Amino acid sequence: MKKTLIIVFSVITLAFSNAQVTITPNCFSDTDEITIVYDATQGTSGLVGATKVYMHAGVVTDSETGTSWQHVIGNWGSDDGIGEMTKVAGETDKWEITLTSRTYFDVPTNETIYRLAMVFRNADGSKEGKNDSNGDIYINLANDPINLQITSTIPVLVDVDELIPITATTCSDVTFNLYVNDVLETTQSGTNLFDYSYQVTQNAGETVNVKLTAELGETTNEKLFSYTVRSTTITEARPAGIIDGINYDNGDATKVTLSLWAPYKSSVYVVGDFSNWNPVQMKRDGEHFWVEVTGLTPGQEYAYQYLVDETLWIADPYADKILDPDDKWIPDTTYPGLMEYPAGATHANWYENRAAILQTDQTPYTWINTSFQKPEKEKLVIYELLVRDFLGESNMNYQALIDTLGYLENLGVNAIELMPIMEFNGNDSWGYNPTFMFAVDKAYGTKNDLKEFIDEAHGRGMAVILDMVMNQNDIPSPYAQMYFDFSSFKPTGLNPWFNTDAKHPYNVFFDINHESNYTKTWLDSINHYWLNEFHFDGYRFDLSKGFTQRDSGGDVGYWGQKDDSRIAILKRMADEIWSHSPDAYVILEHFADNTEEKVLADYGMMLWGNSVHDYNEANMGYASNKSIGWAYYESRGWTQNNVVAYMESHDEERQMYKIPKYGNIGSNYNIQKEATALQRLKLTAAFFFTVPGPKMLWQFGEFGYDVSIDENGRTGRKPTKWEYLDDTKRSNVYDVYSELIGLRNRYDVFTEGDFSWQPAGDYKSIHISSADTNVVIIGNFDVEPTEMDPAFQNTGTWYDFFSGEELSVNNVNDPISLNPGVFHIYTDKKLHTPKKDIITAIENSNIAQHIGLYPNPVSQLINLELPYDLKQQQIHWRIIDIYGKELLYGALDDAGYPQIDVSTLPGGFYSIMLKTKSNSNTIKFIKE
Repeated sequence: MKKTLIIVFSVITLAFSNAQVTITPNCFSDTDEITIVYDATQGTSGLVGATKVYMHAGVVTDSETGTSWQHVIGNWGSDDGIGEMTKVAGETDKWEITLTSRTYFDVPTNETIYRLAMVFRNADGSKEGKNDSNGDIYINLANDPINLQITSTIPVLVDVDELIPITATTCSDVTFNLYVNDVLETTQSGTNLFDYSYQVTQNAGETVNVKLTAELGETTNEKLFSYTVRSTTITEARPAGIIDGINYDNGDATKVTLSLWAPYKSSVYVVGDFSNWNPVQMKRDGEHFWVEVTGLTPGQEYAYQYLVDETLWIADPYADKILDPDDKWIPDTTYPGLMEYPAGATHANWYENRAAILQTDQTPYTWINTSFQKPEKEKLVIYELLVRDFLGESNMNYQALIDTLGYLENLGVNAIELMPIMEFNGNDSWGYNPTFMFAVDKAYGTKNDLKEFIDEAHGRGMAVILDMVMNQNDIPSPYAQMYFDFSSFKPTGLNPWFNTDAKHPYNVFFDINHESNYTKTWLDSINHYWLNEFHFDGYRFDLSKGFTQRDSGGDVGYWGQKDDSRIAILKRMADEIWSHSPDAYVILEHFADNTEEKVLADYGMMLWGNSVHDYNEANMGYASNKSIGWAYYESRGWTQNNVVAYMESHDEERQMYKIPKYGNIGSNYNIQKEATALQRLKLTAAFFFTVPGPKMLWQFGEFGYDVSIDENGRTGRKPTKWEYLDDTKRSNVYDVYSELIGLRNRYDVFTEGDFSWQPAGDYKSIHISSADTNVVIIGNFDVEPTEMDPAFQNTGTWYDFFSGEELSVNNVNDPISLNPGVFHIYTDKKLHTPKKDIITAIENSNIAQHIGLYPNPVSQLINLELPYDLKQQQIHWRIIDIYGKELLYGALDDAGYPQIDVSTLPGGFYSIMLKTKSNSNTIKFIKE
């Protein structure tokens, strides 16, 4: 029986050069012993002169052109001997390893090994050796006696009469037959090397199909490829209504019109699934190239790319879905049925390996919560989160994020800010390396999953804000690389959208030129798209100070000075947003001179207010002669309450990491103790959420997240620590945050009342007044006890919010004793009762100490939070009922968070009496 193996070579598939790797024997199967030799002087390598080299390798089992690694051997960064190579005798930078593929990689017999995949590293993984064009190195196995391989580069486009060299190899002497459009062109027999130059005879615009066969007895291998004969670009106006990107025809689901904005370019071809990856020439309309694609199957996805000036492959910059070779690592649970990266879009240069997707007749998302009203910007409490780290690696998708909305709703936040989610390089990123500005990165799910998340958030009363990166793009951003010098690796001076060199310090990736009309059109369309298509409620613009076109070089001070041209850029952009979305939030991460920020704030934009350092110093007990006043707009001289103050953000070290590490220590009070540090979070929160104006908190700050920002690298993955909520001390931080946010949400006095405060020094106070409610907040940020004048607005009955105690005020200036870390929120109107598991802080004149009892009501275990100066004393306790009868008694030896089991008590009201050698105190509680 005659057997034929057919391999289709796309016209754009180029031969990979593996000069840095040789294998002996050259033709080998999965059961042959082979020696792999790596030459560190070839390819991309930092391994020249290395004292130890490891091979990190796997196999490809899907096809002989596949790139998905399986059965990987090697532990990156570990000097454990797995994959260690031996230096070739007599050589300085050549290393070898001998193995048999199937046994070395432990591949089951029912899997076919098509290729070996490998990279090389030093012992700790800090230096690598890779292919200099596409990174990973692939070597094909000989899975049959012929093993036909094309060794020449097949051109995409050719000229009439051009000679095309076609070369190939086999593992045995065979008979080669070359067919052009099914007509036999030449035969070469009795050799394992094929070498022929074919002269093009076809007409301009024709696509020519080529087949090379290799016959050995009854077995035949075939390679198929094609090329297209060049033709002159036709100049023709685009049809009415056609814009750049994918234009779907609502009346005909079998066609689309594609348009690419490509100033200064002379030709553009489109290739894709719809053309069998043969190039189709696009027509030219001034700076735009366009083509109508017909014969599409409604609802089917088609991958495609553009070939610009016959030198560069790019994906469509306006596409809303991009395929990437890294997509193979995205689990099906996150993105079901994700289309594989097409072989036809695979090139030697890694930056050309992106493909766009078009799909007619898509089922539109049906929005449910269409009547959502955005919270007033002055009342925003924004929760900033990174989908990757908020959910953890095994649960990193929008569907899982929807499941956490109840948690955020209970916390009380009314807005969620997503760190960048548009297509970025890789699947593991903060997202500030965007590449395609209209596409949802698939690492978190589908575009409809994102819409569903936003819809569900709106249904719970929460706005969703998108962290938008418009100061920079990363390669392979199409508009960057269409005018790019890859030798110097930066944009050329001809680039209409990007600066050759950044105009400011601290630039990362490639700087966008915000004064270019090209940029304005591009970015305006991006801003309209996400607000209109996804119902985002506004943006937080990353590094908006970097929008400047005033060249400050490396001068950070000059960069931050008032820049009228930058103000004009931002005003124009905001006006364009508000022209179609009048109530959209525009938030800037700016950090420029206050004179500039005041202009922008008074214009209606909100600005990030970094109060991390100020609140951190207060938290750590170093508040003397320092102030948290910058968190309030009037302290800045602004007329609009548009400062988005925050105590933590993605960019700052976590409070709970620093407080136990650097906290102050008083005579009987140690901030570095975990319990005390957590209490300090509640203290500062009382002087944060009660300050009028928009606020922001970073994910997990509400329960004292303490993993350093630098763990696993600044932007590397961080553990979620959801288990912290099982710790009563930490869950009480969450509860206090929730109650403080609830005060803002439930009582207008906290957002609209007449506000004054003393934000400086160790002893801080806040006074708020409205027609029906007065508020006084006092707190001791020192590490020693103090007395504070509360300066109540009136005499009469006042209520301590968290304890529920009533305070009869006859003299508004009678001092109140405060131990370190203690705060009180007093109101002259009874507010709601905090949730049952909030710590109840009560001070008593006998002990004059702050003692926390929680939960209250209690079902089983009472937790006691004691001040530092009681922690070394023995405390005796008695529990009595309302008739004074003693029911339980004992002594506390643990002075941190002691527990008392009251599960045997029937439901009712009780008192717990605490006694030291010299003092006593009584606290009431309810047994459920």
